[in-house]
Amino acid sequence: MKNAIVITGTPGVGKTTIARKLAEILGFKLIDLNKLAEETGGIGDYDAKRDTWKIREEKIRKKLHALLGEGGDFIIEGHWGDLVPEEYVKCAIVLRTNPLVLMERLKKKGYREGKVKENAQAELLDYCLIKAVEEFGDERVFEVDNTDRDVDAVVDEILSVIKEGRGKKAGTTNWIKTLEKEGKIMELL
Repeated sequence: MKNAIVITGTPGVGKTTIARKLAEILGFKLIDLNKLAEETGGIGDYDAKRDTWKIREEKIRKKLHALLGEGGDFIIEGHWGDLVPEEYVKCAIVLRTNPLVLMERLKKKGYREGKVKENAQAELLDYCLIKAVEEFGDERVFEVDNTDRDVDAVVDEILSVIKEGRGKKAGTTNWIKTLEKEGKIMELL
């Protein structure tokens, strides 16, 4: 039974805001993967070198299996979207944001410089997109660029993808090409 819509992307792209609005409009249950990890003992050791907490993937997957197996419709959001068992996933939406815009968002959120750069580079290199395609296949993965767009416009685009099964497929967004053309690629290296 495919009863889950995954909203994933690099930290700072707007997953939580978009997922909350979608869940409200569609009347779906919302699962925040960060909260789920905390509640299930899915947070592991701290990696000081990368300034991040490791996760216990199997604990999170097991809990997701149990929740999704109970039935109902779900919006699942988090940058670990690839942990959602693929047999439950109707589609995965990868939110995309220009890495330079993303850097500014993360700085405003108080991220340290190294973490800002790591996440901007992950966005530049399509990290979350690649993970989603590897897990769910490119036929179920769609990209939505939310750079300089308001929440309602992004939500409307995602609703079209959900209802019609059509949208921008994986590989549509190419930040390297965009930033090279603008002469700004070196700001991320």
